[in-house]
Amino acid sequence: MKKTILFATLLMLASCASVQTTQIEHDGKQAYKLTCSEFNSSLSECKASAGKLCTNGYQLLDHHQDIHADSGDGFYMPTTHYLTIQCSLSNDKVLRLLLV
Repeated sequence: MKKTILFATLLMLASCASVQTTQIEHDGKQAYKLTCSEFNSSLSECKASAGKLCTNGYQLLDHHQDIHADSGDGFYMPTTHYLTIQCSLSNDKVLRLLLV
């Protein structure tokens, strides 16, 4: 029984990945939606993940958050941030696009 409880706890924590990234299309261009729970990552860590994803920088297209009020039942629901970003093009990519 103790092993089952331990396994369930570890599975629950593992399923709460700090930053989840989804590739999307925004205005006909490739973009990414990052979902970051403050349960195990902060907004600054979420932005750092965006920086790692886009090595030439990125433009923040949208940021909203879900804030859950304390219900008083002993369960804590952390704030979740949703960032929509578009990676900046490198100078080489911009030059190739201009030459086409």
